[in-house]
Amino acid sequence: MKKGNYIFNVLLILIIGFIAIYISIDGEFDQMLSAFENASLFWIIIMFLGMIGYYFFDALSLLHFGRVFKKDYSLKQSLTNCISAYFFNGVTPFASGGQFAQVYIFNKQGIIPTYSASILLLSFICYQSVLVIYTAIILLLRIQYFLSNAVYSIGLVMLGFSINFLVIFVLFCGANSKKLQNFIIHRILKLLYRFHIIKDYELTSVRIERYFSDFREQLHFLQNNKSILVKVIFNNFMKLSIAYIMPFLAAKAMRLPISYMELLNFMMLCSCIYMITAFIPIPGSSGGAEGLYMVMYGFLGTVGATSSMMLWRFMTYYLGLILGILFFSFNKEIKKGV
Repeated sequence: MKKGNYIFNVLLILIIGFIAIYISIDGEFDQMLSAFENASLFWIIIMFLGMIGYYFFDALSLLHFGRVFKKDYSLKQSLTNCISAYFFNGVTPFASGGQFAQVYIFNKQGIIPTYSASILLLSFICYQSVLVIYTAIILLLRIQYFLSNAVYSIGLVMLGFSINFLVIFVLFCGANSKKLQNFIIHRILKLLYRFHIIKDYELTSVRIERYFSDFREQLHFLQNNKSILVKVIFNNFMKLSIAYIMPFLAAKAMRLPISYMELLNFMMLCSCIYMITAFIPIPGSSGGAEGLYMVMYGFLGTVGATSSMMLWRFMTYYLGLILGILFFSFNKEIKKGV
């Protein structure tokens, strides 16, 4: 993506975010201002430290895989790669730019594109698997609360969960079943080609066969390196746990009357937001993320939901954009040879 496109996307994100917040405030600007003036600095710091932990656990996963291909790959390098990706993910539709940026950064760090592609695929396998299992467990634990409080979003949540589950299910089964692989390539792809959804059947089928082959190789790697697998699963579990408790911390920071008994409810609702926004094509899911937060946490009241949403959104999204561009722009290793 060209520099002009990044600038345009950043402006689009800011405009949509501003409109979403303006609509949410609904003439209650003074109350919003008062809410932030009385916010708890302690809980804001806890949120910030939580996000640092989020980046740290994400970088640890990259570190474990990176050292498979480069023994002296360092935590500093993995942090730079990981955090830089948040900017490129945040300003591109469907978070599509992060992986290209990471391959570029890996290359600057001494890991060739062939190996970096394997690292990113391994990371995807582990993250997607933990995401689906974790979300399924938390939804089942709070199913009654979910059905009572997320009634307007049930369809979207189920759709988001089904797509995430289907992606990992098809990849696992397709990598281990030649019959399913052939069915996808010779039946589904041909059907999509006939309806002009895909333009080049031969090229697409070759790419899918190669992807299944790569996926199968990485599965074998994980099966043969269980210690790495366990560490990365733990890192992803911690990463998602931090992400899911952020709305609760935001509510505490805004001094809203919530109890610790509600923590699991907050986490469940946040997991629903992540499930849905993963498929919003606008960079950063701008507008969608804010709107869903207001729906999911509407019980906090207009001012409470809006103020906590603004704090949550800054910590979980805009902070990553700021840190990402700083890490990418000022890292000497990346700038070397440019």
